[in-house]
Amino acid sequence: MKYKIKSNKLLIFALIILCFIFIFNPVAMSRSCLNAISVWAFSVLPVLLPFFIVTKLILSLSTIKQTKADKLFFKLYNTPAGTAKIFFLSLLSGYPVGAKMIGEMYENNYINSADAKRMLAFCSMSGPGFIVGTIGALFLKSFKAGIIILIANILASILNGFLYRGKKVESKKELNIKYEQKTNILESSVYNSLISILMVGAYIVISFLLIDVVKNLGIISFLANIISSVFNIKPSQHIVESVLSGLIEMTRGLNEIGASNLGLNLKIIISSGMVAFGGFSVFLQSLNFINKLSISPKYILLQKTSQGILASIIAFILTLIFV
Repeated sequence: MKYKIKSNKLLIFALIILCFIFIFNPVAMSRSCLNAISVWAFSVLPVLLPFFIVTKLILSLSTIKQTKADKLFFKLYNTPAGTAKIFFLSLLSGYPVGAKMIGEMYENNYINSADAKRMLAFCSMSGPGFIVGTIGALFLKSFKAGIIILIANILASILNGFLYRGKKVESKKELNIKYEQKTNILESSVYNSLISILMVGAYIVISFLLIDVVKNLGIISFLANIISSVFNIKPSQHIVESVLSGLIEMTRGLNEIGASNLGLNLKIIISSGMVAFGGFSVFLQSLNFINKLSISPKYILLQKTSQGILASIIAFILTLIFV
């Protein structure tokens, strides 16, 4: 209890310092917010909002019953009916759709916390459009690199599920339930999706502000200098700074890695791990959608860390073969 009180005091102290930074450096902080809003408005909103609406409609109109694909997922991961649908929609849509749909299934009493834990291990990934189009074509200037990163992330998600499959559970063979039908499903889906996409935007703004604050305070440079010295990579200290930035907001870090002078192989390996981990921004977005589940944030962080490590290892192997 005392530890929690001390932690709260430290957090309050940090927030007060943050307020003073905003007051005495309003131009830089405003620019950071505008950059974040620009990323959200032109890169995130056009992609995620349609998927939010469509996936919400799919869940509202469909039944939750075990399919042949669900039987396979049950054998692999001990997960309930509806898992296959969540996995493929998450794969198609990208962050944070998987976490959002899992949270909604839990709120409708179709899964429990144990089910959600297993599903989150492999139903939380970035979408092919972002990986191939943005990371591959735009950041790395290589369509092949985008495909390799996509394959590495899909395989990492699949393998990550095995690490958190838990004990064998009873199969729910005859679960055939419709979501509660509301008077206007379209209106409800659009409203729910708009609130969700605004929350995503807020977390992106927070992440951008955090990066710029720690950069202006010299914290990222300080940490990068320590890491570079320990691992003897001082000539590439700016690369370490980019990775640290990506751990907070992956899009920004990925952009910086793409613009660096690293070889394509290393860019693919680092980018694969970074996008599989998702960053602090995606982590907060996911927590927002599963906040009613009794799952520790540390557990989610552990899942994403192992997923990031697996993606980097797989990308390393793939680059040896195809690059």
